[in-house]
Amino acid sequence: MTVLYGRPGLLGTVLELFAFGGKVGTSADTGFVFDPGRVSARLTRRFPAESIMFTHQSHLLHLLRSEHYTSEAHYRSELRHLFGPAWHPLATVGELARSGDFLTFDLLETPILVRNFDGELRAFLNVCPHRHSRLTDKARGHAEKLRCQYHGWEFNKEGGTGKIPDAKAFRPWDRENACLKRFRLETCGELVFVNLSDTGPALREWLDPVWEAWQSYGAGYRHAATWEADFPCNWKVVLENSLESYHMPEVHPRTLGPFPPEENAWHELSDRFSSFKTIPPRDFAARAQGWFVRRLGAPVTGGYWHRVVHPHVTGASMDAFRMLQCVFPTGPTTCRYRSILFTLRGARRGPLAWALYRVLRSIATRVARQVFAEDGAVYGGAQAGLAASPHAGVIGTREERIGSFQRYVLDTCRGRYELPLAERPAGGAAPPISEVPVGRPEPRA
Repeated sequence: MTVLYGRPGLLGTVLELFAFGGKVGTSADTGFVFDPGRVSARLTRRFPAESIMFTHQSHLLHLLRSEHYTSEAHYRSELRHLFGPAWHPLATVGELARSGDFLTFDLLETPILVRNFDGELRAFLNVCPHRHSRLTDKARGHAEKLRCQYHGWEFNKEGGTGKIPDAKAFRPWDRENACLKRFRLETCGELVFVNLSDTGPALREWLDPVWEAWQSYGAGYRHAATWEADFPCNWKVVLENSLESYHMPEVHPRTLGPFPPEENAWHELSDRFSSFKTIPPRDFAARAQGWFVRRLGAPVTGGYWHRVVHPHVTGASMDAFRMLQCVFPTGPTTCRYRSILFTLRGARRGPLAWALYRVLRSIATRVARQVFAEDGAVYGGAQAGLAASPHAGVIGTREERIGSFQRYVLDTCRGRYELPLAERPAGGAAPPISEVPVGRPEPRA
């Protein structure tokens, strides 16, 4: 689960790591007591009453069947319909600070190179138009020129050729077919996004529900760490896990603890976006977080938010941190999950503020990685169960964001590769996310 708020929560864990010599605390250690009445009063002051609690009051039908998590055909359909038009967060601006800095990625079976050209960031296909070699096999580096590692062809920031060894050997010159393939690149705060499509909405339009919130990834929050891992599961297993808090007591009993009660949870659902909001109880951990935040010169809000932009980008935030996560399919039953963590630096300067920032950065990274690993331990079992399950599946109201996401997948993957829906089980609940049932669409031309 990508949420980092519960009991003891991120800052609670930070404080307990100090207080108990690196041991993550339990309720017995912290004396934690949850007072729903007190929390509910704080909640109604922060969020409008019409958005309180869950959207649905009864369970939902699991819209995806096992083949949607295992099929090569459906995987190809998702690459085309879901990921082709999407914007993908790949890096931070700080990782490409100097002219000549570059990073490379394997993104959706496409090799990508992102480079700083005198302060301008550009993204290209990491393939030379000469004889198809990768321009570089390095994951990151610095070079004065963008030069192919094989025959030394050089390229400028527009992707056009510069110096070519023995250029006369290529007369007459085919300039049109000698350029690098360029991809769209835009930024939101410190986040660098790349789009593999030549058409479609700009980044701001694509991120519209979260644009303002994600501008804070940077500014008073500094990049703390980036990590990723490959998992033996379909990408939707990872994404769906991030959209529900129901698994917290079982998977994260010590790092996150129990899920919040319904009166302390807000869900917002739409076709391409959903969010979860809660106010952690005002216990020792919350007061400690407020102490840290105030001494770093930032306002205290006390809230936790988790947002997703379909299909694959999520952002989590508290006063002390911001974290962006993105899952990339690498095959029908494999994926890569990347986390980009920012921790509060704030406006204050001086030795105390610097020391607090360094402490927060170090331990927040440790805790976030621990939660990441705990979630990773269950993905393989979930995938194996999906491949063998005869059950229709069911989604609880606490998991309703998954229902919204599954509807998005089915509504968007309308093409020759789409699989038919699982049949509604006898006596099962109708899918309440939409009153119109989703049937098998006609193939696109």
